[in-house]
Amino acid sequence: MQASVEVRAADEVALSGDLRFATVSGVRERLERLIATGESHCVVDFSAVTSVDSAALSLWLCCQREAQERNIDLQARYVPEDLLSIAGLVGLGHLFSSVISE
Repeated sequence: MQASVEVRAADEVALSGDLRFATVSGVRERLERLIATGESHCVVDFSAVTSVDSAALSLWLCCQREAQERNIDLQARYVPEDLLSIAGLVGLGHLFSSVISE
């Protein structure tokens, strides 16, 4: 399954599909562009993501860097447990400290 990005609102994007090494590069480019041209606040919804590997963590790191450079408040919603586990294993669990779960 491929990964995709859907714009839901001016300040919200949704990711879906497999966020794995083989599929994440196209998503990364589009997501970084959306963050760069977006509002001062952006929510990334992971609820439709079906599987992840360490490439998904890399994607989130790139998005955070882009948001930080542009002074954009970036938040994650419904982060998959597998992604939280990967982040925790490599000492980066704090990157998801502002996860929205509702």
